[in-house]
Amino acid sequence: MSTQTVVLIPARMESARLPDKPLKKIAGLPMIVHVAKRSQLATGVDRVVVCTDSPEILMVCEKYGVDVCMTKSSHRNGTERIAEAAEVMGLSDDDIIIDVQGDEAFVLPEYIQEVADFTRSTGYECVVPHQMIDEYGNLNRVKMVSHGDRVIYFSRSDIPCYFGDIRQPMKKHLSIIGFRLSGLKKFVASEPTPLENIERVELMRLIELGVAIGTFRQDGVSLSVDTVEDYTLACRMMERDKVFLELIKPSVL
Repeated sequence: MSTQTVVLIPARMESARLPDKPLKKIAGLPMIVHVAKRSQLATGVDRVVVCTDSPEILMVCEKYGVDVCMTKSSHRNGTERIAEAAEVMGLSDDDIIIDVQGDEAFVLPEYIQEVADFTRSTGYECVVPHQMIDEYGNLNRVKMVSHGDRVIYFSRSDIPCYFGDIRQPMKKHLSIIGFRLSGLKKFVASEPTPLENIERVELMRLIELGVAIGTFRQDGVSLSVDTVEDYTLACRMMERDKVFLELIKPSVL
C-alpha cells in the first residue's frame, strides 16, 4: 500500500475563550470550512478530514463537501482527537499525518506541504514549525526554544528570557503539526504530564516522555483565532486575503 499524507483537523464547540468558534463566520464562511478548503489546496495531500464530536460541525462540513470523522466527546485536546481518527481511518506507520488546528483560518497550503516534506525526510515522530515574532506578554501565543532543529521547551511565557539585554524575536509554535503514527500512539498511551499541565501546552507531554520534536522556520505571518480580538482581526484580514478571494470564494460563495 502506498503511503498517504493526510490532514486531520480537530474541532470542538466548547472553546472557553471563543465559544462555538469553528462555526463563526469569517467573510461569510464558517471558520472550520476556511481551514479545510485551504488545506485541500496543499500539494501532495491525499485526504483532508475534520475530526469532531459535534453534529453541528458535521452538518456544516457536509454542506461544503468536507470529509468528517466523528470522534468521542471525552478527548482532552486535539492531539487525542486526531489519534482516535487516525486509528478509525486505519492509517499506517508510514503515513504522514498533518494536524492543522481548526482555528488556523489563514493556513497557507504551502505550509502544509513544507511540514509534510520535513516530517517525511527526517526521523522525527513530531514536527512543529515556528515563525519569529516580537509580540511580548501574550499568553495565548505558545513560544519555543530549540537547539538546531530539535525543540527543547514550549511555554506561554516569553522564552528565552533576555536577562539584562535587549529583547530579541521569539519562536512562535505554529499549529500545523506533523506526526508519524508512532508519535501519536506514544502521546495517547500516557496521561498528561506535569509540565504539560503547568504550561497548558499539550506537546510538552512528548518532550517529557523523551520523544524528539523537530522544528524549522516558516517565513510569513499566521493568525490563530483564539480570542474575540483575534476573530475581529481575522474578519478584517480575510477581506484582503488572496487565497480566499482568488481560490476559495469563487467556488463556495
